[in-house]
Amino acid sequence: MSSDKMRVVLVMFFAVLSVSIGEALLAKGMKLTNQVTGGWQDQIRGMMTPQVIGGTALMATYFGLYMVALRWADLSFVLPLTALTYLLGAILAKYYLGENVTSVRWAGALIITLGVIIVGFGEGQSLPKP
Repeated sequence: MSSDKMRVVLVMFFAVLSVSIGEALLAKGMKLTNQVTGGWQDQIRGMMTPQVIGGTALMATYFGLYMVALRWADLSFVLPLTALTYLLGAILAKYYLGENVTSVRWAGALIITLGVIIVGFGEGQSLPKP
């Protein structure tokens, strides 16, 4: 794998990690807002939890990293790398959120990951110099 390609993969690794953790934090924080009663102002205050704020910040970090990756590489290379969120999301759903992740969901996440590996090791994409 070329150093240019590896740089994009590294940036996207951190992007995927950021958005996956961000989504898990956001999900956890939004579940906490179910316990908030009252009007819309109370609901908004209920969303100002560390989980929601942290999740939103991590998702914003993802978009910044994603834009950097798009500057360096083709969309047809960068976009499939974002699909790794399905596998990481399933892991976080099970172990952080305590969700029941079925075997069908695990299989789907693994198939998607296999597709990402195929795209990542495939040839033919151009990687312009930054």
